[in-house]
Amino acid sequence: MYRLTVFLLIVFSVALVAEIVGVIVWRDYQEYGDVAPVRALTNAVWDARNMDGLGAETVSPAPPESVSTDTAALESSLPALKAELLYLINLERVRAQVPPLTFGANPAPQLHAENMMAYGYRSHWDIYGLTPQMRYTLAGGGNRIMQNIAGPLEITGPASDGFSGPARVVSRVHRHFMSLPEGLANVLDPLHRKLNVGLACDGSRCWVVQQFESDEVIFDVLPTIRGNEFEVVGEFREGFELDGVVIWYHPHPRRLSLGQLDATYRYGYGQKPVTFLRPPPAPDRYYPDDVVTYEWDGGIDPYTLEVDLPRSAAAPLQIKVAQSAAVPWTTATRWRQSGQSFSVQADVAPILEKFGAGVYTVQIWGRRGEERAPLTNYTIIVR
Repeated sequence: MYRLTVFLLIVFSVALVAEIVGVIVWRDYQEYGDVAPVRALTNAVWDARNMDGLGAETVSPAPPESVSTDTAALESSLPALKAELLYLINLERVRAQVPPLTFGANPAPQLHAENMMAYGYRSHWDIYGLTPQMRYTLAGGGNRIMQNIAGPLEITGPASDGFSGPARVVSRVHRHFMSLPEGLANVLDPLHRKLNVGLACDGSRCWVVQQFESDEVIFDVLPTIRGNEFEVVGEFREGFELDGVVIWYHPHPRRLSLGQLDATYRYGYGQKPVTFLRPPPAPDRYYPDDVVTYEWDGGIDPYTLEVDLPRSAAAPLQIKVAQSAAVPWTTATRWRQSGQSFSVQADVAPILEKFGAGVYTVQIWGRRGEERAPLTNYTIIVR
């Protein structure tokens, strides 16, 4: 029994060392484009000594003080800080045995971080009344994103160290997200493939946006509404098949006050789902129901709040609001699937007549075995 215990401890230790070495080598390759063992080990030791949250402190510093960092130096360090955040996330994903993320090219989170810094607020919504999926689509995105945000966070550390303060913010933010169920779910979601990071600092405070992006759908025709016709054509990656299409509605965005933003945190696909699409029935079949009751958890919609709502120093309310609605079915005029390719067309005139101009967000659901998942949150602006 004793020998077995020793053997298992040795196996566990070897596996742990192999995992750590693998992550260190991957990080070194990501930053430099090649692998140099001495450099990788040196960088890892340096990080353990200097990055809060990555290792034990070698000194017991005086209580941290708020510092004003040189703005130009801070701007030049942003790429390294973003790389550090990606490294911390991928370390968690390696431990959870899910594929690591790579950097995406969607600029929406950076613009949102800068907007929050410029106006001094924190919300998934922005000053223009846009939600994360609206910003993502407008910036060229086509699949599905989820978002974590934090800020404003005070830059703390020795006044003589311009880089350490923001680096500590990154480490603190990572630990914060890992402590939240939704933040942790975003970090470890196996369908996420890319990370777009927004990081904006004004010299004494930082705002951070993590935008996790999937890439399960390749579009030949992006979701679109022309006249009264909805159409989408594409193919799935990773063995998914078409499982359903949901269209959500939200009024046209309008500028939000800081009081409205202070009171708003959560975001969704829209105010309500307005139709579910379904394939045409077989010639000798029919659908018994034209409406289905749908329930979902939403958040406080800033459009329901008074524009002159006073600002609040308290954290935004992260409460969930249980909602339900009777949602009509729309039977598609075309619903084809061949392998992983799909094509859907439907007459949505009744929906447009009822709701009119606004933002229609398209959720394409995929099925893979017993797994069902929403793979897009593409927004269409109808004027």
